[in-house]
Amino acid sequence: MLPKKEAMKMKLNNNVILITGGTSGIGLALAQRLADMDNQVIVLGRTQTKLDRVLKENPGLVGYQADVSDVATLADLPAWIQTNYPQLNMVINSAGIMRAYDLLDPDVSVAALTAEVQTNLIGTIAIDKLLLPQLTAQPEALIVNVSSGLAYVSSAAHPVYSGTKAAVHMFTSALREQLAYAGDSHVHVLELVPPMVAETNLEANANANATGNMKLSDLIDAAIKGMGNDKIRVNAGAAKMLRLAGKIAPDQIEHRTGKQMLSQYFPDGL
Repeated sequence: MLPKKEAMKMKLNNNVILITGGTSGIGLALAQRLADMDNQVIVLGRTQTKLDRVLKENPGLVGYQADVSDVATLADLPAWIQTNYPQLNMVINSAGIMRAYDLLDPDVSVAALTAEVQTNLIGTIAIDKLLLPQLTAQPEALIVNVSSGLAYVSSAAHPVYSGTKAAVHMFTSALREQLAYAGDSHVHVLELVPPMVAETNLEANANANATGNMKLSDLIDAAIKGMGNDKIRVNAGAAKMLRLAGKIAPDQIEHRTGKQMLSQYFPDGL
């Protein structure tokens, strides 16, 4: 058995970082902030057109085109990293989609529903698994998986999104425990739990004036602080209250939240 490696706090400069969903929202904001902190940042995006625009606007970034919802497009990523960025030691899974669905609507297809599973959950699992050998070989490494406050209290209007983020929450905890059990405690694992962040345009009906909305810059501040302090989880903004509510009275809170969200997204009923 190999000797266990002693963990240290993760330095947030002079790293090589891959960020999925790095062409918009939380992923892009993290990419910009971390690039300003003297890191080499690679943004992974689904479309080359969007990547080209982001790289033109942010010349310090590097792009890689792939779709995390299609595992086949990720097949060459580990070898590309090994060839071009062998010091890569940080991965941030920020790719995600969020949709409101009426499950009783016959026009809502199974393919539409499962698209969120492919991106939010399968994409996160795939990236982490494919790049684990790369990360465990580094002196110090960090994995950041982005879940959601809706992992704690489900939104009835977003049935699949809530489910995928709850699964990301559980997967991230299991990954952390497996790494610790294997003696790979030098690979830090952080779950970033955002509340609603209207600026990301993740969801069409997001209201910047809604209770619990968090400024994107404040979320990034919280994420960077948690990464630097070796936190296992950052419950940002209103996500703290959602976690507490999910512990104290989950059924009542979900029922109340469900009625509120359903009336907002489906005012004419289901």
